[in-house]
Parts: sequence; structure tokens; C-alpha cells
Amino acid sequence: MSERFDGRVAIVTGAASGMGRAIAMHFAAAGAKVLAADINDIGGNQTVDAILAAGGTAMFQRTDVADAASVSSMVAGAVSTYGRLDCAVNAAAIEGESVPLADLDDDLFDRVQSVNVRSVYLSMKHQIRAMIAAGNGGAIVNFASTSSVRPQHHQSAYTASKFAVLGLTKSAAIDYAALGIRINAICPGAIDTPMLRNAMERRGREEADVIKRLSLVNRFGSVDEIAKAALWLCSDESSFTVGHALAVDGGYLAR
Repeated sequence: MSERFDGRVAIVTGAASGMGRAIAMHFAAAGAKVLAADINDIGGNQTVDAILAAGGTAMFQRTDVADAASVSSMVAGAVSTYGRLDCAVNAAAIEGESVPLADLDDDLFDRVQSVNVRSVYLSMKHQIRAMIAAGNGGAIVNFASTSSVRPQHHQSAYTASKFAVLGLTKSAAIDYAALGIRINAICPGAIDTPMLRNAMERRGREEADVIKRLSLVNRFGSVDEIAKAALWLCSDESSFTVGHALAVDGGYLAR
């Protein structure tokens, strides 16, 4: 993608590692001022340190994305520090189940919905308000999943949360497109992240077997490939793309 983000401000949640970290770093490399948000202080500060070392502009703000006051403070922090908000990528998410629905722990179900769904609702609520107040439009990208389209075994809570993210994305896109705020989603497939590796270890899955089942290109996706997709959805190059769920999945959903 050739577009630069000079002068623009971006919030990235889940920025302490994996896809969120890569997105924050790509935004900064393209000239954006970045607020990296995460509940993980160590990882979040490492992301910002890497951006600063590369000559970019970034700050870390510890954020519990399931807490309304924390999310409100996150958005206010970006606006007060950098003067505006142009882009937001809501990438924070968890999973952790490995049992069928009837054996699922109730507290785990509630936690997955809180971090994966409530966080997107809260983040969009405050991000949209900031964009409306500025009057310049904006772009928001929410992280759904290929599980939003094709559920996996033993992932009832995670699947429900990612279906909900798509619903929130499409509904909000309809509400705010006329105000110049474009809202879309990314559906990552098997991307090589700590979360994927932990899930494989927990379920006793071998890398070759997972790749064979989830990818047509005989490898995992990279976090950089996801970051490039997120930046494209936030760029003027995707100006006619609204309410879309972009699969970045090595062809998995094409089967």
C-alpha cells in the first residue's frame, strides 16, 4: 500500500503482542501517531519502545477494554495528546476453551464475551463520538474471525463472540457511513501468533495438521499480512469499502 498516514492518529487495542503489535508498528511506520492500548503493561511498553526506536511516534495507555471508564480514558488520551482521532483498530481478544458447549465454564463464557464483544461495543462507542466531534470522519476496523463464518469444534464461546463482532460492525457501519466514518472487520485465519500457538499446545495439535486443515497455501499467515490489511481498510484506498468482513485466511473460507 502506497498511502501514508502522516498527520493522522490511530488507536490500536491489543497492541502488546501479535497482530495488535504489528498493526501499531505498521501505522507508525506509515507516519501515524499511535496510541497502543492493552492491559499488558510490559508488552504494551515494548511495542511503543520498538516504535520509538524506529523513529515513530507512539504512547502506551494501559486499558481494560471490557471496562467503560478505561475505554473512555483511552480515547480521551489519544485526543488530548495528539489532538484528534482518525483510525482505530480494535484487535484485543481472548480465547481459552477446549470443550463442547455443555461442558463450558460459565465464567469463561462471560469473560470471552466481555473481552471480545463488550470491548468492541465500548471502543466503537467512544471512538465514534470522538470522530463525530472532530467532524473529519474516520475509519474503524474490528477483529472478527473466520470462526465468524465457519465455527470450529469446542469453541462455542469464542464463535459466539466473533459472530457478535460482525453484527456490531455491520450495524454500526450502517449508522455512521453517512457521517464519513467507515467501519469494517477483518476475519483472520490461522495467523502465527502467541494466541494460536497457545491454543495448539492446549489442544495437542501439530503445526502441520493445523496448516493442512486451515490453509490452502501450506503455511500460517503472518502478523504483517494482517497489519497491511488493517491499514488498507483505514486508508483512502478503501474509501468505498463499508461494512465489509475481509477474510485474510490463506483461502480457508474458500473451501
